[in-house]
Amino acid sequence: MFRSMFTVGGFTLMSRILGFVRDKLIANYLGAGQLGDVWVAAFALPNMFRRIFGEGAFNSAFVPVYCRKIEEEGDEAANKFASRTITIMFWILVTIFVLAFIFMKEVVILTNWGFRADERLGLAVSAARITIVYMIFVCLMAAFSGVLNSRKRFGPPAFAYVVLNIVLIAVLLFASSYFENPLTAISYGVILAGVLQFGLVWIATLRSGNKITLTKLVIDKDIKKLSILMVPGLISAGIQQLNLLVGGTIASMDLGGRSSIYYSDRINQLPLGIIGMAAGVVLLPEISRNLRSGKFDEAKKSLAFGADASILLCIPAMVAMLVIPREIMHAIFEGGAFTGEDAVSAAGVLGAFAIGMPAYVLARVYQPGYYAREDTKTPMKFAVTTAIVNMILVYPMFLWLGVTGCALATSIAGWFNVVLLWVGLRKDDFVAMTGARIWRYSRMFLSAFGMGAAIWYMAKYGEPWLLREGGFVIRMCALTLLVFAGIIVYFVLIFMTRVFAVSDLKKMFRRG
Repeated sequence: MFRSMFTVGGFTLMSRILGFVRDKLIANYLGAGQLGDVWVAAFALPNMFRRIFGEGAFNSAFVPVYCRKIEEEGDEAANKFASRTITIMFWILVTIFVLAFIFMKEVVILTNWGFRADERLGLAVSAARITIVYMIFVCLMAAFSGVLNSRKRFGPPAFAYVVLNIVLIAVLLFASSYFENPLTAISYGVILAGVLQFGLVWIATLRSGNKITLTKLVIDKDIKKLSILMVPGLISAGIQQLNLLVGGTIASMDLGGRSSIYYSDRINQLPLGIIGMAAGVVLLPEISRNLRSGKFDEAKKSLAFGADASILLCIPAMVAMLVIPREIMHAIFEGGAFTGEDAVSAAGVLGAFAIGMPAYVLARVYQPGYYAREDTKTPMKFAVTTAIVNMILVYPMFLWLGVTGCALATSIAGWFNVVLLWVGLRKDDFVAMTGARIWRYSRMFLSAFGMGAAIWYMAKYGEPWLLREGGFVIRMCALTLLVFAGIIVYFVLIFMTRVFAVSDLKKMFRRG
């Protein structure tokens, strides 16, 4: 399981690094003002649908049912079920695309309230009508990824996300001069990336011996059961996106607010993607298979291991983003239309996001504990409660702290959600907080704080390189050295406090 998490996390790391290059180019071409806000708004729509229909509701309902089909009825029956399911999903996506294209102006206003009275609205509507095509391909890609993940093939789906960044980087560097402006170029680049991403996972599915194709529309008992499971998942995933959407909508009231949220969240998404996404992707089929085989204790151990490994890795990332947010934002994004002042504004937002980052990672870990048992209603109830907390907090905190308050409200709501998830699993005897685990987590926090003090001290001496105007390569080299120094300090402290022994880590990579 750890090797599978490592595979997903490794490709996610590659995707995020290329994503930084992509966003650096976008920041240089579009800045953090009008065009930057428009790009964020246009790209957010297909991404939102991907998280709701692709990675959210669909996989949370589909993977456990598909795993059960494999265990109880065999591969052929499971693949027929997958074909019927993906056919229905395709026609739903086409319907959503047509409606969104027609009513795109109203959708953009609803999701970016601050655009309604200025010229960003027209630009955003035009760009969003292009990028919304990506929704169809990326959601189908996520569906085929569910098939591959259920069969322990995690590499191709994880690499598919790398493709998006490769395509957009290539478009910006080599094709943007052929378009009226860079915004139009990357909007069409998103469609090309979607086609290639879908093609990659489709071919991988065929090569794995699983023929999944579009078929006749059939609504049988399995599809009805899947639909019943998906409805709470749709609401839950939609509410989670609503949390982000509410913050972004409020932030759009400040010029550059959406851009600050976007660029800082890109940094925040690095540990979320590497740790949280990897844990969630691997844990759902792992726990589902254990439960279908009657191995309840093994399922509990898998969930506990996922939580321990996630906390071990996300706590130092949180501390680093709290200690040196300005240095991180400046080193990565300063240049072109993105100024040092933009980096300072985004740094506060990054620190606010960092507070909630472990909560969002743990939510990804704990949710499979419900979904694997085909319980999608309980996470939905928690998500609705969390959204209410976020909506109550976001506007007062925006008035108090500006755009940073929007991010902080999201983080507080995230912690509220993870507490509810943990308490629910505790009642079902699926998780436990023993004295030994509390003592282990305490030593993790102590090690992370020690690392934070070390990198803060090193960053002060490195300011001439980290905060220089221009010299992107020099800044990134300095930041990379700082990151590696932090990793070394953290793991030295981890071994010194005996959170883990070196032999424990070796065992995680060793085949049984």
